[in-house]
Amino acid sequence: MRVDSKSMPAVLLGGAGNALSVARALWRTGITVDILADGRAESIARYSRACRRYVRPVDAEAVAEEWMTWLLNESAPAVLLPCSDEGIEFIARRREALGAAGHYPVEANDQALLNMLDKACTYEIAHGAGIPAPRTMTVSTTAEIEELDFTFPCAIKPVHSHLFARHFDTAAKGVTVATADAAQRVLSPIVEAGYSMLLTEVIPGADDQYRSYYTYIDRHGDPLLHFTKRKLRQYPIHFGLGSYHLTEWNAEVARLGLHFALAARLRGLVSVEFKQDERDGQLKLIECNPRFTDANEQVRAAGIDLALVGYNRVRGLPLPPVNSFRDHLAMWFPFNDLRALREYRRHGELTTAAWLKTLARRQARSVFWWRDPKPSSVIWRENASVVARKLPRRSRLAPAQPAGPERDPFEAAE
Repeated sequence: MRVDSKSMPAVLLGGAGNALSVARALWRTGITVDILADGRAESIARYSRACRRYVRPVDAEAVAEEWMTWLLNESAPAVLLPCSDEGIEFIARRREALGAAGHYPVEANDQALLNMLDKACTYEIAHGAGIPAPRTMTVSTTAEIEELDFTFPCAIKPVHSHLFARHFDTAAKGVTVATADAAQRVLSPIVEAGYSMLLTEVIPGADDQYRSYYTYIDRHGDPLLHFTKRKLRQYPIHFGLGSYHLTEWNAEVARLGLHFALAARLRGLVSVEFKQDERDGQLKLIECNPRFTDANEQVRAAGIDLALVGYNRVRGLPLPPVNSFRDHLAMWFPFNDLRALREYRRHGELTTAAWLKTLARRQARSVFWWRDPKPSSVIWRENASVVARKLPRRSRLAPAQPAGPERDPFEAAE
C-alpha cells in the first residue's frame, strides 16, 4: 500500500531494532522518516537508507526538552510514533503542545500510557480486572529494604524502566535473587539513588511459555486487529529479550490480552505479554507495551503492518489489510540466539541439534534487507566474535555448570 510521495513525514521517538523496522515499513510506502534518539545506546536505524535524519540528544537528562526544541524549530509538521518508553512519556505529557505546533502524535489515551510505564500500576490494573499476574511488592525506601517480607526466589525490576536506564546499565529486563540478603544488596544502592524497584514472583516454566498479543484499539474501544506470537528463546536466558520468536495464533492469549487492554483503557497500538505458569496452566501477565516492539518486523512480515496502521490512523487514511496473518513464521536474532544457546546448554535445557531444528522454518528477517544492507553489515562487524567462537561440540544435554563469581546485575553506568 503506497502513500502519496508528498505525504506528511514521520518522526520516530527513540527505539533500536524496532525503529529500524518501523522506518523501513514507512519508507517503502514513500513516507520520509526522521528519528530522534533517546540518549542511550545508538540505534542501528541510524545507518538505514530509510532514515533521512538521525538526531542524538546532547544531554541524556534532557531528552524531552531537546526533542521538543527540535520539533518546534527543525521539523515540518509530522506524525509522531513512539518506539521507546521515553517516546511514550513524551507524547503523553506534551500532546497538546505538539498538536498546537502542527504535529500529529500517535492515537492513544495519555493517562493509560503513563499507567503502563509504571509497572506497579500495570499489575494493580491486572489484579483489579481479575487477570492473573505475579505477586509484587514495591520498594522505595531503605526501611522497606531492611524489612523485606516476600517469597524468594523473586525477580527485581525497575518500576519505571526508562528512568532507571538513564543511570544503570543492564542487558536484561531484571534479575532474580534467591534470598532477602541478596535482594538487599541489589536494592540498597538503587533505592538510595532515588529509584523505586519492584519485587515480583517468578512464574515457573520454560522460556518458550512466553506469549504475546498485539492489537490496535480505536477511540471507541473497538479492536481493529488481533495478532499473537510465542517466544521460544531469549537472552539472557530466563530473564532477557527474545532471541527467537514464532507467530502462533492463540485464542486464549488474544482474549486475555484484549481484556487487559480494555480494562486499562488503552487506545492505539498495544502489546501485552504473558507467561504460562507450569503450576496451574494459567497465563500470567508479564508486561504491557503501548508502542512498537522488537518483534515489529515479524508482525509486518506475517501480514500486519503496524507502522502503517498507526500512521494512517493519525492521518485519517485507509488502513492496510489487518484481518489475517501468516502462522508459524519465525524471527531469529542470530547473535543473541547463539549466546542463548551456550547458556541453555550449560543449564541442560537445549541441545545443539534441537536448536538447529528450530531454525528450519520460514524466517522474517530481523535486520538484513538487500535494499538496505548497511545496518546488517554494522551488526555483523560488532558481533563477529560470536561467530568466531566455536559452538559446543556435543549435542547431548549437559549438566548445569557451577556458577562463576557473582556480578552485580544492576551495574551503574559510567
